[in-house]
Amino acid sequence: MKRLKGRIAALLLAGSLLFTPVYCQAETEPPEAAATEIAALETAAAHEIERKTTTIYYGDMEAEHRGEIDLFFVDGATDVPYISVETARDVLIRMVREMGAPNYDLTMETKGERVMLSRETYYPVVFDCQEDTIAFWDYDAFMNQNPKATLMDLVGFSGFNEKGEAELFQRSDTSFERYGEAITFRPGDYGIDMFWQEGTHYLPLQLFSDILLAQNAMNTLYNGEAVFVLVDGNLKPFEETYYNVPQPARRSETLAAFNYNELCFALDALYGLKEQHTIKNFDMMFLQAGLKEPLLSPDPQVAGQALCDLTFMHLDDLHSAFAHRSYRMKEKPQRRYGTSCRQSLADMERYATARKKRYPDGIPGYEEVGNTAYITFDSFTVEGVDYYTEKAEDHLTDTMGLMIHAFSRITRKDSPIENVVLDLSNNGGGAAPAAAYTIGMFLGEGSISLTNPLTGALVTQNFKTDLNLNRQFDERDNLLNYNLFCLTSPNSFSCGNLVPSVLKNSHRVTILGQTSGGGACVVQNMTTADGCVFTISGPYRLAYTKNGSFYDIDKGVTPDFVLPTPDQFYNRKHLTKYINGLLWK
Repeated sequence: MKRLKGRIAALLLAGSLLFTPVYCQAETEPPEAAATEIAALETAAAHEIERKTTTIYYGDMEAEHRGEIDLFFVDGATDVPYISVETARDVLIRMVREMGAPNYDLTMETKGERVMLSRETYYPVVFDCQEDTIAFWDYDAFMNQNPKATLMDLVGFSGFNEKGEAELFQRSDTSFERYGEAITFRPGDYGIDMFWQEGTHYLPLQLFSDILLAQNAMNTLYNGEAVFVLVDGNLKPFEETYYNVPQPARRSETLAAFNYNELCFALDALYGLKEQHTIKNFDMMFLQAGLKEPLLSPDPQVAGQALCDLTFMHLDDLHSAFAHRSYRMKEKPQRRYGTSCRQSLADMERYATARKKRYPDGIPGYEEVGNTAYITFDSFTVEGVDYYTEKAEDHLTDTMGLMIHAFSRITRKDSPIENVVLDLSNNGGGAAPAAAYTIGMFLGEGSISLTNPLTGALVTQNFKTDLNLNRQFDERDNLLNYNLFCLTSPNSFSCGNLVPSVLKNSHRVTILGQTSGGGACVVQNMTTADGCVFTISGPYRLAYTKNGSFYDIDKGVTPDFVLPTPDQFYNRKHLTKYINGLLWK
């Protein structure tokens, strides 16, 4: 907290352009001349506003997660809901607290057309309804749910249980972070209007979802009858209710235009691979790719198909995907894949076929072949099990449970194991905390680096893991005394690419197989104003550090030794012999 207060003070002394002119004076009433000017502005910009109180569902359909929300429809546009900034604050506080940050809070200050929300850590966001801008001193610090962690925290564990006992992770005081620059989003440049009227500040519900909720792993949907707050893009709890409404045959001209403008704005702000895809801005990209006209179509099926084509065919980055159709669409859109997606699907089939031939009943999570242990899983998962009270062997579908079980078998008394192989050849990614736990088991002290090109922020997060469950973090919690290998293929993607990248750059683990599939950006769940759910490569980019520089990992990890065919990955008798041959003395 002292560090955060010190940084706020430094910004004030530096003369921040965002707040010093506006909020240094703690006025409760504006001067008479200013009050006259404000009244004139309100009168000139008066809108016809219709209020509608409707149901809002927070995360699921359970009664305790159900409430009411006031929506506002402006100048006769009945399909583009607005909310007040005060309501936005209340929704954000409730959801973030329920997601595990009980100290999260936002205070609200207003001054004319401006309204400021400030975190309990003092980091603010300012909505300027006259200029149609949203300004952050520090976007990453404002979004950080756990101020005691690093600036962009991927591990997500405090390291202590509610009794104060050490568990699973220990954050290292050697972690490095560099804060980013102040940023101002300008939705007004996209024709997206915020406004202030009769003392209330209004912003579109979708704008709130894209800028404030999305970075907190939440999004909103509106189906004409209720608002749904999705967590991690999960529509499943709401599907029956969300789709059980009349399907409008057409999108109004107002909705089609707003949906397009908001999509351009959100992607320009949050898509993490614009430079790599040579995208100057998405409006131009849509025009060049022939997507602008269908995205603006009054037919929701046509517009939904265009969004699906954007993610799978044009972005084609394997993190971008069309997830769920809008309630306005009669059927799912056709999936038309780009080159990378098609190649990935072909690779998945090849490796899955080869593995099934060797393991027709399914491959075990832990297997010993001679002096070599193989640990295999296809996604990084966190099931929230307390392994200090429950047996790891009962939870082998959970990555942490599998790691704890494997560690106990490898290090058991009279163990024959000399080599350990982490098989990520069909691992498509998953939960970053599980990836961190795996890294910690192999290396003792793990490290994950992250950048945000949007703000310029940099983080290297160092940590240790407790594998023998004695609530200590020492040299007995790693596998560094063994010969360590990691098996990768083109299917090793996202966290399945991050882990081998960290392992290889440690110079302690040998990479076998084929170049991994890449995937540098953290996946970002998104929604559209007309009701679709999709994902993109978000603004947070995974990296490795060398000589103090950050390099993203999107191109994948090159193996130290190549295995030419998929069958060689799963013929473990021969693979064990091959590995032992590499270790000649």
